[in-house]
Amino acid sequence: MKLAKLLLISLLCFSANALSAIAGKPVILVHGFNFSDLQDTPPNEQFLLQQSREYFGDFWTNRADRHHYFSSVDRVSGGIKDQFKRHFQELEASGLCMQGCVYVTHSTGDLVLRDALSRLGQWGIDQNRVKVLTVIDFAGAGGGTELADLAANVATGGGLVDFTVRQVVRAFLGVDPSSAGLGVVNDLRPANARRIAQSNQGVPRLRFVGTGTEYAGITKPFILGKDDSVVPLHSACGANRSDNYESCSSSIRNNGVLRSSRAPSAFLSNHYPILMGERVNHSQHINNDRVGGIYAPIINNVSANGIVIDFDETTSRRWWSWGARVRSVDDSDDKSMSQNVFDTLNN
Repeated sequence: MKLAKLLLISLLCFSANALSAIAGKPVILVHGFNFSDLQDTPPNEQFLLQQSREYFGDFWTNRADRHHYFSSVDRVSGGIKDQFKRHFQELEASGLCMQGCVYVTHSTGDLVLRDALSRLGQWGIDQNRVKVLTVIDFAGAGGGTELADLAANVATGGGLVDFTVRQVVRAFLGVDPSSAGLGVVNDLRPANARRIAQSNQGVPRLRFVGTGTEYAGITKPFILGKDDSVVPLHSACGANRSDNYESCSSSIRNNGVLRSSRAPSAFLSNHYPILMGERVNHSQHINNDRVGGIYAPIINNVSANGIVIDFDETTSRRWWSWGARVRSVDDSDDKSMSQNVFDTLNN
């Protein structure tokens, strides 16, 4: 009986370790913008950690070894930078990433981590003890979003701003903005975001993007090009400039149809768009919602520092594609975006 219990405990421990890894490597999460930070008094460390767990929900929190968190009331070059310096110092001391770690970001987490990785040298972090193999960016806001411009205009425009615009900003922020309290939203203005940490960092950034609808679609008319209701494709794809894009690839549309599309001609260094989910909205990138639709692979059957991307894909004509071929991940509509990614990278 005791032996059976020991075996059960061992199996449970093995399962937990297997669950919290991608390709056998530890996983660290970096969340996005939290609107509640703009309302409340500056949160403490425990609150920020708990908030990050709630932000990512059960799917990713149960598969992660650590959270790197920040307060959205701060700026990337200010309090957020200081917070991430502490995170990386603790990571270096722990030795967790000596054999390599995988980061998973969502939205603003893309921009925050990009800045932090550019500072490891000046912080004196021993990169033999902190090896970042690759970063999985869901709905990456590293290029900013036009909604942040809108929020700044509302914050400074007083009663002159149109009622509809105010409703859009409330949907995006969750609060009525003030010029003194926008925090990291200032860094999400496209012109500002594209000035942050643009140099080559050598870490592959794998981009997973969606073009679904959230907030009943009221934000979409205010965003440049196709979007997930918060982040435009020029940001999520990792394009090197803002523009009106409808796909991350000029040869495949967001619904998998193999036809020419308006797409970036160049990307930020080491940014690689991997998968597009036509019905995946901003928040659905990291929860376990099964939203259906096409998941279209852009780059497939490659390896990024030992993390193998090998989606099972099919190219065929569909009844709705007017004779054009459609490329899609097999049985992808039975899974969420995150489940598709995790299962593939962890197989």
